[in-house]
Amino acid sequence: MGLFSNMIMGKGNRPDYTPDMMPKNRWELFFEMLRLNFLNLLKLNLMYFMFWIPFWIWTWLNLEMLMQYYDSMEAFVQSGYFSVYLIGACLCVAITGPAKAAMKYITRNYARDEHVWLWSDFWSAFKTNWKQGLAMSVLTGVFTFLFFYGLIFYNNMAGATGSTMYLFLQVLLVVMGAIFMMMNLYAWPMMVTYDLKLSQIYRNSLVLALGRLPLSVGFGLLTALPLIVAGFWMPALIWYFIIGYALASFVNCSYTNSAFDKYFNSRIEGAQVGQGMRKAEEDEFDDDEEEAERKASWASRVTGRNRKMEGYDDLDPDRGEDKK
Repeated sequence: MGLFSNMIMGKGNRPDYTPDMMPKNRWELFFEMLRLNFLNLLKLNLMYFMFWIPFWIWTWLNLEMLMQYYDSMEAFVQSGYFSVYLIGACLCVAITGPAKAAMKYITRNYARDEHVWLWSDFWSAFKTNWKQGLAMSVLTGVFTFLFFYGLIFYNNMAGATGSTMYLFLQVLLVVMGAIFMMMNLYAWPMMVTYDLKLSQIYRNSLVLALGRLPLSVGFGLLTALPLIVAGFWMPALIWYFIIGYALASFVNCSYTNSAFDKYFNSRIEGAQVGQGMRKAEEDEFDDDEEEAERKASWASRVTGRNRKMEGYDDLDPDRGEDKK
């Protein structure tokens, strides 16, 4: 009984939770929230994975065809049926959009220590963001199809003509694909956090992706790491069946929460900054006192001990000159 009581009620000899015990920085917040919500991330991943079942079934059927009728992956890619697979895969990806928006909403709240009712909040976010989520997933599917189709086309043209122009176009296409992937890192959390049009979401995401390029590349590679490993060792895909989707979303939202605090929330009146972390209220109070003392000291030097200066209210202590 004691074991189950501790699991439900907690240990009775623990001290009360105080603001001083809150995480002091992003790293502490990340690991603390990961520890507290790890089991919920497993549940969330299972809920989200249900929407990816059509994609994985479609992919498995095509892999069976590849192994049965084609000698190599290259032969399958060069065949016309690969385009059929791409179209089917992109349609399967398109239907995951609303669920992805719901997952981003849940993991965003986990990452900034906001309470979540997993089941009800997931479906609430699903209903709230399904239009933009579906639109973004459709755009992602279309871009993915054009990306792979373009790579195959330019590769065939380069082999047929020997022109370096097609190699350059392939490189350009890869760069565009990388930028689009980095934009999605910001676009989905932005969609569930701010009331913006789709065009505004993509524009802001592009600015953040290029403005924070090293971090965007780093987190983009971290997100794609299981797929990169799976390219050499297929069983690595089981990571997505267990926790891969939800954990990647949690990591990305932990990062984007910091970026949004810096570039958006700090400029929005009334928006909270640094949610989940300890607020340095005492330090801010001390800074205000020091600022007041500095201004009072400056005023005493200007006015003298017992003399008043006309128009003193129009002076800026920081500049030491008349604002007028």
